[in-house]
Amino acid sequence: MKKLNILLVSFICLFTVSCDDFLDVQPVGKVIPTTYDDFRALMTNAYETEGGLQSKSLASIRGDEFTINESQGDAKEHKDIYIWNDINQDLQVRVFDWQSYYKILVNVNHTINEGGEATDAKANDINQLLAEAYLLRAYTNFDLVNLYADIYNADNLNKLAIPLATEIDLEKDYKRNTIKEVYAQINSDINKGLELMVVEKQDKNINYRFSKVSALGFAARVYLFMSEWDLASNYAKDALVINSELVDLTLADAQSPVEYNSVENILAMERTFDNKVKSVTYISDKLVDAFDKTNDIRFSTFFEESKIIPDKYLGKIGGSDLKNKVSMRTAELYLILAEAQTKSVEGNLTEAKKYLKDLLITRLKTTYYAAEAAAIDAMSKEDFIKKVEEERMKELACQGFRWFDLRRNGKPELKKTFDGKEYTLKANDPRYVIPFPVEAVENNPNLKNN
Repeated sequence: MKKLNILLVSFICLFTVSCDDFLDVQPVGKVIPTTYDDFRALMTNAYETEGGLQSKSLASIRGDEFTINESQGDAKEHKDIYIWNDINQDLQVRVFDWQSYYKILVNVNHTINEGGEATDAKANDINQLLAEAYLLRAYTNFDLVNLYADIYNADNLNKLAIPLATEIDLEKDYKRNTIKEVYAQINSDINKGLELMVVEKQDKNINYRFSKVSALGFAARVYLFMSEWDLASNYAKDALVINSELVDLTLADAQSPVEYNSVENILAMERTFDNKVKSVTYISDKLVDAFDKTNDIRFSTFFEESKIIPDKYLGKIGGSDLKNKVSMRTAELYLILAEAQTKSVEGNLTEAKKYLKDLLITRLKTTYYAAEAAAIDAMSKEDFIKKVEEERMKELACQGFRWFDLRRNGKPELKKTFDGKEYTLKANDPRYVIPFPVEAVENNPNLKNN
């Protein structure tokens, strides 16, 4: 990975100079941040890089939210991803992010390792800066391990995952860490971030930055993926103490909950529905049919009918609309609590159902909600778990969650058709793990290790 590391270190130059090649490292005084403003700029660049990543959108194409519009010229850039063809791909196929993730890591690592000595800063400013750096490192590694490694469970803990980069070392020969080690680092970084965190909620114009409420929410998400139900519940509840607001879609003037300035948007880093993906896809029949199109207000909020092909629907969120930047909403916390409270040994099914109903009352028309609430009250534990999975698919549609949820919820069989031919992703198929990009393996042969 030495070539890659040189590339990553050179990104630091972007703040002050233009680097003509990987080894064109300028004198320290011109390159290395020293003041608080320098380090804040470094973190802003890391956040901006995170906001531009395309991998979760590309992963969504592998799931069951979308169908490809084959008449679009860009379909060829997405076909192989869509049909899970990871070998001998079309040369025009889009490539999942790798270097950009590690660009983020080099920026946050430098902030973590050197930012504590930043000049012209108050202690609280430095603590907040470091807290955000730890949390963004955790967030980046969480996405990487869920793209390029198997799921977290007792059988997989010692499987190789991704290389952990917690320092900038051109001479280090980075090897893949285990799934257990990666999650341990994620948890450690979250804890460090929470210890140092100063800001409870960010102002809406800068809520791309981590705060205490989004840190707690992110911890809840991680523990949900680890099946640590009690911890997921506790962190989600703590986050809701700070912000439990939901957009009430039943109101005539309600804004979309995925807009960066909505009351429930607590972390607005990402445009999670990539513009190219949006332009080449329809919403799948499975996702469309999951909604009551008349009585579930989310349907008209998230989707619109194609003006060209009747009964085909397009996503409204994401794309080039800069208002639609969302990485975490309070709605997700209600869904986490509904799931975790149900699956926990010490959980409370009645309380779990209340969390889901508290969300749905803001999403469904009144009469329809009453019927749904009564049905939820009558559900068995097993049926309610299925209901929560369905509500996650609807509430978090086109926001980068579905592929990750399919993986952790049993890796089901999926079938798709392209150009008249049917393709199958078998249950528990190895292709539920995305291969490392070819260039990444060329730069670091350690990625070949099984």
